[in-house]
Amino acid sequence: MAKARSRVGKNDLVGNVAGTAELTKENAKKVINAVLEGIFSILKQSGKLQLVNFGTFTVKKTKERQGINPKTQEPITIPAGYRMGFKVSNSWKEGMKPKGKVPAPKDAPKAKVAVKAKGKKK
Repeated sequence: MAKARSRVGKNDLVGNVAGTAELTKENAKKVINAVLEGIFSILKQSGKLQLVNFGTFTVKKTKERQGINPKTQEPITIPAGYRMGFKVSNSWKEGMKPKGKVPAPKDAPKAKVAVKAKGKKK
């Protein structure tokens, strides 16, 4: 059995798209870059991009807030900015669920059942 790589990146996506769409890797890379640039451009203009049966990209504005420098433990002010959000569509969520019952890994810890202690009544 082949060992699974821990990190999958853009080059892996380029190879996959090239094989699926029967393109050269160079052309697949151009297509992927164009799609990513298009997503960025639309988000910059409207702040939201919904791809049906995939998900929704959004741009969220963050407020200025207080934080702590982990090295010096001094308080710092984190400036206001923007964050990108993504919410996956329900059809993708359902598609990613394993079919049938999947056994838990052998080294996974077993869930403990919490027992509520009975208190004395006054």
